Amino acid sequence: MARLLKIAAAFTLIAIQVCPLFGAESEAGAERGESQPALRWRSKVITVSLSTSLLRPAANVKGGSDLVEAVRRSLKTWENASGVSFRVVFSDRQDVSPQGALGDGVNLITVAPTAENALLFAKSAETDAATTRVFFDARGRISEADIVLNPYQQFSTDGTFGTFDLESAFTHELGHVLGLEHSSVRGSTMYETFGKNGLFGLQDLSHRTLAEIDRAAVRAKYGAPADEDCCGTVSAKLLMAGGRPAADIEVWLEDRESGKVVSESVTGNDGVAEFGGVPSGNYSVFARRGDGTKKSVPLQELDPVEISAGAATSFTKKLELRPDDLDVKYTGFNGQLTLSSVPINAGKSYTIYLGGRNLKPKGAKISFSSPFLEVTPGSIASHDYGEGLGVLSFEVQADTRTPVGEYTIFVESASGARSAIVGGISVRTFANPFSNFIFDNKLQ
Repeated sequence: MARLLKIAAAFTLIAIQVCPLFGAESEAGAERGESQPALRWRSKVITVSLSTSLLRPAANVKGGSDLVEAVRRSLKTWENASGVSFRVVFSDRQDVSPQGALGDGVNLITVAPTAENALLFAKSAETDAATTRVFFDARGRISEADIVLNPYQQFSTDGTFGTFDLESAFTHELGHVLGLEHSSVRGSTMYETFGKNGLFGLQDLSHRTLAEIDRAAVRAKYGAPADEDCCGTVSAKLLMAGGRPAADIEVWLEDRESGKVVSESVTGNDGVAEFGGVPSGNYSVFARRGDGTKKSVPLQELDPVEISAGAATSFTKKLELRPDDLDVKYTGFNGQLTLSSVPINAGKSYTIYLGGRNLKPKGAKISFSSPFLEVTPGSIASHDYGEGLGVLSFEVQADTRTPVGEYTIFVESASGARSAIVGGISVRTFANPFSNFIFDNKLQ
């Protein structure tokens, strides 16, 4: 008898609830280039008001947790990555501004379990960790942003299993305060799903720090810190085989030396994908069909691009048409399948699971663009997780010099169809003890 499908819950940090002057719209609906303008603050100095609720014990936060310090560290994380700075004050206000055309002008961070705050989670009390409500005008200029934790969820700062990491939640939501959308790269701080401590049997504090893609996204809006000579921009125009603009195509950049995912974008109706805040370097460019299109556009590698600080680069590329019947969706570890990345450590090997449509072991090839990661020959195995879902596992070996970051898992079927999970593996410094082997440096 087929075993039950085991998909671990990766709880979602809710998308920004946007209350623009020209009508309400959720961030999720605008991520694919719809009517929502790009959001940013006019000033690079932003005043943030900490509710006095952060100074009192909260029923849903583990005792001994310092909420104010967790917020301050999260604010500092974004300051260190960009040209923005925060001014922190305290406020007696407890409630976020109600939905409408205008807020109260206070950028509030609160954990108060008031009726007004709890109402924000009326339909998502069991899943969402927090929410951010942003007010902006028709030109995308942010005038206010409020953060509130879900009073029905438990939080901690010490990795307690079954709780959300408090600092990680604040760091994610502050990205929304700055106008960032959700990232489609797993392992990034702004990725749309966020696991509780205990996912894969691990503590996960890694989302307190920003991935390369998070840094690129915030620098595209506010520039780099004053002491850094960064960054360049890229404009990629993609065309279908007949010459029409290729809309809703997901495009991402990977550092050619390390293989780390650095930036992502999605083409608009004009077929153009824009990248900003990208450090100088040489990058591989990949494209695939986005979630918003049903066109047969398989995964493919485009021409590499070189980016220089302060320079703008552009290119036009016609997409190729090839088999597109492979769709790898889930990553997994310890037998669990999720939509989250799998954290591993450099210098060790791990058994990773993949799940998807038409994923079969015969003739399947799994690879990485990084020279630091490799699949152990002969390690690919098939697993029965029920009808309609193909599941494979394989062993990945990470060189001792593998840089911290997000790495794409590439999969190719016997028919030549290709699929990928961008950021499917995240190399971290916090320990994942469930390794198969520990080895000395492999690369010569």
